[in-house]
Amino acid sequence: MLLERELEGFSSDAALDKMGLRTLQNSELIFKECEIPTKNLVGKEGQGMFIFNEVIEWERTLMAACHLGTMKRIYETCVSYAKTRRQFGKSIGKFQSISNKIAEMKTNIELGKLMLYKAAWLKDQQKRATLETSIAKLFISETLKNLCLEAIQIHGAYGFMKEAELERDLRDSIAATIYSGTSEMQKNLISAIVGL
Repeated sequence: MLLERELEGFSSDAALDKMGLRTLQNSELIFKECEIPTKNLVGKEGQGMFIFNEVIEWERTLMAACHLGTMKRIYETCVSYAKTRRQFGKSIGKFQSISNKIAEMKTNIELGKLMLYKAAWLKDQQKRATLETSIAKLFISETLKNLCLEAIQIHGAYGFMKEAELERDLRDSIAATIYSGTSEMQKNLISAIVGL
């Protein structure tokens, strides 16, 4: 159904105060004796779940692309920092504990790209891609969260400061594992599709 803001009985509450995604305003929608005209029906009656599934596949694909962009930005920041920050007479990137974190970041970004490209290609071919979009959403959102934690570790005490902006990325990354279906929900979908 399409809703117009002026529809009688429909309103929204004040913006919610969230841990992350602070530039995105969310609020509760309130329906109080709200009658929606039949002309506002999207598709045919009874097709709501089909339409929702199609839209959510696109949403998961597009959000995964956004998350990959964020991962790439954070990765590049970490590489630059590891090259310029010096400890014990050499750049911290020369220490295996740091270089391994960066190598894992790069590996996961490339793996995420492959899964995202496969899901996007299927959607572009107008095919169902529930399995692929669920895998992409699960892998990329969880990888983003872990990458943010590792970026803070690479930056040390500076990474813990608001100035580095990594704390914002970490807060936002947690939401990425929740919206468009939680990580647990993606695992349930994937296991159901493979026949469990």
